[in-house]
Amino acid sequence: MPQKRKPPRLYLRNDGDRKVWIIRDGATNIRTGCAEAQAEEAGRKLQEYLAEKFQPERGGRAAEITVGDVLLVYLDEKADGSSRPVETKARIGRLNEFFGEIAVGEIRGKLCREFADERETDSGARRDLEVLRAAINYYHGEYTLDVVPKVTLPDKSLPRERWLTRSEVASIVRAARRLSRCDHIARLVLIGVYTGTRLGAMLSLQWMPNTSGGWIDLEKGVLYRKAQGERVAHNKRKTPVKIPPRLINLLRYWRAADKAIDKDKPCLHVINYYGAKVNKPHKAFRAVRTEAGLGEDVTPHILRHTRATWLANAGIDVQEAAASLGITTDEFERTYLHNDPQFQQKAANAY
Repeated sequence: MPQKRKPPRLYLRNDGDRKVWIIRDGATNIRTGCAEAQAEEAGRKLQEYLAEKFQPERGGRAAEITVGDVLLVYLDEKADGSSRPVETKARIGRLNEFFGEIAVGEIRGKLCREFADERETDSGARRDLEVLRAAINYYHGEYTLDVVPKVTLPDKSLPRERWLTRSEVASIVRAARRLSRCDHIARLVLIGVYTGTRLGAMLSLQWMPNTSGGWIDLEKGVLYRKAQGERVAHNKRKTPVKIPPRLINLLRYWRAADKAIDKDKPCLHVINYYGAKVNKPHKAFRAVRTEAGLGEDVTPHILRHTRATWLANAGIDVQEAAASLGITTDEFERTYLHNDPQFQQKAANAY
């Protein structure tokens, strides 16, 4: 019986004094034009190549269907409809590079752990393997496998303990205003600690309803995290949040300032760099953090954690606090409730 053809995959090859990504398809090597650091772009090139050339097998024995076939079906039929299609496609590319040649029936816990070791980050490996599990389950539901393997995930990361004090937030804001061209970081920090909105959703916020991001309703004082018609993953809910009075005053001031940037071309995004949308604020955030004298444990995500901790410190009702953050009450109780000054007080005083 002839050996089953191996699916195309990415391969890092030396090209003179640098390394480049190529697509290896049997004995054929196809250049992607991507250097070593452009792994995400190389993954997209591979996806385009697969989409153009191959029709994967649909249904059969897990011992004969490759993971590459399963991932390609998921890429064709589900990835574009996911809540984060770009990230999903990048994960499929990484998974295909490691698992693509392997039969679905060969997936074991040891193999998943080897992938996590190669990925070098348990949180990133977990998210990638969640896509692999979803792809296998989708394939089985649509086309049927005789055996559905278990995909073993790394343990979830421990909840963050670090959060910002009000004086630390003030020092970051002052640092952002002192540094040249870092005013957008001040907006990011203040929106983050006053609403607990995730970084991606904050960067997509606009001043009016739209289909690409959330928006701020200054009249009602509500921040809508979700774009019109947007599909959201069940664990990344984007519920609306009431804007605190202190922040609403700042937002009105920023709105007026944005209108003055260019009267002929309206400024759409709330967090902007001289009118342009901010896509990657990390470099500027690090500069501001250094200027404020804070350590590397202060990242943009800590803003959301800070908001949740402040709510717990204030003794806000668990349901209301969880709803404002877009998480479940169970998650809020597990991660933040111990910060409530009345935490288990009645139980402690029972006898």
